[in-house]
Amino acid sequence: MPNLILNTCGTSLLTNLGIDAELRQMLNQSANLQRWEHMPTEVAARLHQHVAARQQLLIDADDAQAKRLSAELNGLLCWHSQADWKPSSSDMYLLLATDTALGASTAEAISAWLQHRGYSAQVISADGLNTGSLESFRQALSSLVRRLDELLTSYKASGYQIQFNLTGGFKSLNGFLQALSTLYADQSFYLFEGSSEIIRIPTLPLTLDAYQLITDHLNTFRRLSQSMTINATQQKSIPELMLFHLGDEVMLSEWGELLWLSSHRCIYQQKLWPSCSDRVRYDADFVSSCDGRSPDLLYLINDRIAMLSAYAEGDCKLMLKKLDAKPLQQSKYKAENIWECDLDGNYRIFMKKEGYQFTLQKVDKALH
Repeated sequence: MPNLILNTCGTSLLTNLGIDAELRQMLNQSANLQRWEHMPTEVAARLHQHVAARQQLLIDADDAQAKRLSAELNGLLCWHSQADWKPSSSDMYLLLATDTALGASTAEAISAWLQHRGYSAQVISADGLNTGSLESFRQALSSLVRRLDELLTSYKASGYQIQFNLTGGFKSLNGFLQALSTLYADQSFYLFEGSSEIIRIPTLPLTLDAYQLITDHLNTFRRLSQSMTINATQQKSIPELMLFHLGDEVMLSEWGELLWLSSHRCIYQQKLWPSCSDRVRYDADFVSSCDGRSPDLLYLINDRIAMLSAYAEGDCKLMLKKLDAKPLQQSKYKAENIWECDLDGNYRIFMKKEGYQFTLQKVDKALH
């Protein structure tokens, strides 16, 4: 069975084996800068030179030297040697980099080392994923949860074992990912301090049972999941842990996103839920056309309705690509401004658009 290995990445490659005090100070002062151009010119030149030298040193390194250079590769290679691991040509290594110039460069160097040895590797990140600001870090975690949910769920469905290597990176991120691993990973691991011994943490019999909470306040969670506004009463109905305040805006926190993503599919599969916007209405034929649909199709119907609500409340200016709502071009439909949006390869939602409002008419097979 192939593995997907998510590896948190720090900048140990730039400091291991010793560096002079001046260079270390430059690295520390530049640690949270997102772009090279944000650094003083002389500092950027010195650090560019150092990064290039370390990247070349790593690419030429054998396994033993690579373990001394990089905490991430040290954990990974120790896991290779100690776990019941059988390499597969389908194995995928995801390198989770901080949103910093130095973090991205380090993750790219590790990715290049893996690729040079025949492994498939890819660097991912999230805007604001650094320790420069708690506010931006929490926003980044919320975005990262969505990205990882999509990636890991897809790989899991394709038969992959999911592994989290939490040896590198920084504590704030790794603590959150350890919690995330209980929902998505088959195993997480890291190196025991100062040794080559791997500590493995298998999947725990733990679930985030938020079904009742989200069902009771489904309209609020649906709106927040699509970045729509909620009123003060709705806000007070949700535990503060699930919310993040950014000025006057309220959004799902990283834990709110995690609860939502772990629960909403099961909820959406139950039935057609009421619209979460006054700008999206159902007529009677639409409701009856949803009766008896499969759980998977009901999930898609409810999911698209939430996206359509956000599109309508944004005055139809910005549409998610997945929604793909569009007017029908045949003359008999065009005259009445009939639109459709895709559900899957066979089914569509048909609806009438009037200004910024949509009246959903039916779920039916595509017209092709």
